[in-house]
Amino acid sequence: MNLNHSKLKEEFENKGFFVCKKIFTKDYISVLIDEINNSDQNIKYYDNNKNLRRIEKLYDKGKNLIDANKKIIDLMKLIFNEDFLIFKDKFNAKPPGGDGFYAHYDGIFQFKDDKNISRNGWYLYGDYFVNALIALDKCNEDNGTLELANAHKGNFNELLKNTKNDGTPALSKELESKTSFNLINLEIGDIVFFLHTCPHRSQINNTKKDRRVLYYTYSLAKNGSKYNQYFNDKDKSKNTSKVLNEK
Repeated sequence: MNLNHSKLKEEFENKGFFVCKKIFTKDYISVLIDEINNSDQNIKYYDNNKNLRRIEKLYDKGKNLIDANKKIIDLMKLIFNEDFLIFKDKFNAKPPGGDGFYAHYDGIFQFKDDKNISRNGWYLYGDYFVNALIALDKCNEDNGTLELANAHKGNFNELLKNTKNDGTPALSKELESKTSFNLINLEIGDIVFFLHTCPHRSQINNTKKDRRVLYYTYSLAKNGSKYNQYFNDKDKSKNTSKVLNEK
């Protein structure tokens, strides 16, 4: 792995995302998949056809899962010169014929907490989040790979005006139509890093194989760990079901 850290940082500052190739070997990814499949004490979601679509709370459920988190944090330190902590995590399985997801930001939505108080999405925990998407399978146009647009500027309220403001982070149709998305093709073991304000979406999986990815999302370490608080709040939220389609 020979990366130009300063160039990657410059690319991130200009666009809000970059791709790192061949970070993990296929053998390493194979063990990751086994650990995901054998993990327990997590949260699983299924589609209407009873296909597994998502697993959450799994970054510490296996040796390679833990190691991947550490390697990514160390890499981000080199690139951003900042310390990060894991904020949330999920495994996404897009089965054959599986739907994509709508264009959205991450964390730009309002929800009602258990006391019926309106909260500003992820901004309850901070205002800077970086996603690391690890390709467990090849990701391309045929199987509904990630589509990314350059990061949008603005504070929470400004960005919220770009959404449908319906309890989800979905972009308005008008803004989506004006936004240019980049198809992110990935090989097994590649990672794409992107800011939470990058609009992103994906399409249906038109192949006969799953398209599996692992997401680790990070917040700044100086704000302290928000991992348990996030999942506790999500469990108690009165509009959790609306936000489940976020990925």
